[in-house]
Amino acid sequence: MWLRDLINFSEKIALIVHHALPFPGFLIVIFLSWCETVYCLAHRLFPSETRAEETINQYIREHRLYDEQRQETPQSKVAIVTGANGGIGFETARAIGLAGYTTILACRNLKRGQQAQRELQDVTGLDTFVVMELDLSSFMSIERFTKQFMDEYSQLHLLVCNAGMAFSHYDTTYDGLESQFGTNYVGHYVLINHLLDMMKRSGGARITIASSISACMIRHIDYSRVTDVWRFDRLINYSTSKLALMVYSNALARQLKDTDVTVNAFHPGIVGTSLYRNVAFSMLPGIHEFRNWLWLDQKKGSITSIYLALSPELSGKSSGYYARQQPAVMHPDACNIKVQDRLCQFTEVLIATNTHSQSVLDSINSSRIVQ
Repeated sequence: MWLRDLINFSEKIALIVHHALPFPGFLIVIFLSWCETVYCLAHRLFPSETRAEETINQYIREHRLYDEQRQETPQSKVAIVTGANGGIGFETARAIGLAGYTTILACRNLKRGQQAQRELQDVTGLDTFVVMELDLSSFMSIERFTKQFMDEYSQLHLLVCNAGMAFSHYDTTYDGLESQFGTNYVGHYVLINHLLDMMKRSGGARITIASSISACMIRHIDYSRVTDVWRFDRLINYSTSKLALMVYSNALARQLKDTDVTVNAFHPGIVGTSLYRNVAFSMLPGIHEFRNWLWLDQKKGSITSIYLALSPELSGKSSGYYARQQPAVMHPDACNIKVQDRLCQFTEVLIATNTHSQSVLDSINSSRIVQ
């Protein structure tokens, strides 16, 4: 595991320096991208450093043993994985199903979700995978999903917030929010709040949130980039949505500190999934094949997600941020209570107004929103 430790240490030092000194932002982007690429490339040179299937199976066994020791009934445990029709979400759902959960595949595209369900059933031999339609870019879809779920189930023990989009051109959600911020962050914010009471009643539950190291590439959340189309930037807006998820993860953990619900965020690594289909030059001949060869595959990229969802080591631990199954350096704003409160206030106003009123946008972008 020396490779993992080396990359984690290098990124930790770089981020500490970046947040302490006023270096240009592009320098940390270049360095962190280099570290992540070296980590991916080294997997080709040192395959013994990964052993993805072995590691995942270990987490599944440990979780089952932990449940047996606690005299849990695995069949009664329920999980939701957003974006489970492919990539990291698919592998995470597979592991959670094998660990004994009834696993809800919450997918925007119902046909792809049904295809993923058939594949998971074939691979695992289990019939505990259930598909439900969920479009995080639509408040109405989120409400329909949560109503359907609560009509059919009485408990929720695990919520994996995995779905997302990246580096897309400017667009809006059905409710008028900038699409990356609205889908990646606000959609999950609304989903979590709809399900939170059920999770509190379930006698111990976990929420895991897919953030990203890109959150640490910006210094603060610039709310005007969310509400002003002229300030939109594909990379910065994506990083903003991921920083919002990291900040909200800590805000939620603080809110739930006296309950049995824990919240942790993670960086999966650079994984060769469809998430990067909007990256420049990604459609050029040979780029897709080279990217898939160089970057982590979805099984390797899912290990940290599965670790947070299943490992007994995380029992009772909350407000963490992990990369490569280890605690990672969190953005300073994520630990700032004023920043957490500001983000939650901004989000509530954004949801209530659907961003259509210019006077509300002006008040959102002013400091007067903070009491």
